[in-house]
Amino acid sequence: MIWFTVQLDDKPGALARMAAALGDKGINITAIVGIAEDTDGALMLTTSDAAGTRKAFEGLGLAFEEHDPESGLSLDDMTRATGLADRGVSGTR
Repeated sequence: MIWFTVQLDDKPGALARMAAALGDKGINITAIVGIAEDTDGALMLTTSDAAGTRKAFEGLGLAFEEHDPESGLSLDDMTRATGLADRGVSGTR
């Protein structure tokens, strides 16, 4: 499972365009976490098709990073990557 981190434009419909691009390719979003504050924000998600997700994001010209949890990415890493840790949210329970 690959986690993708994307920075969406601060414009109405940016999230919908991203989701529609995945849906048009038959790709399901299997997990999602995000944070937005003012004009900054990040979204992390996993999908049913990592290769198709890359193509969809590239087709939109959407900058993204990939994280492989098997290479050591933890929930704490995800909260830091999305900026949640800066807002006091911890990945530990």
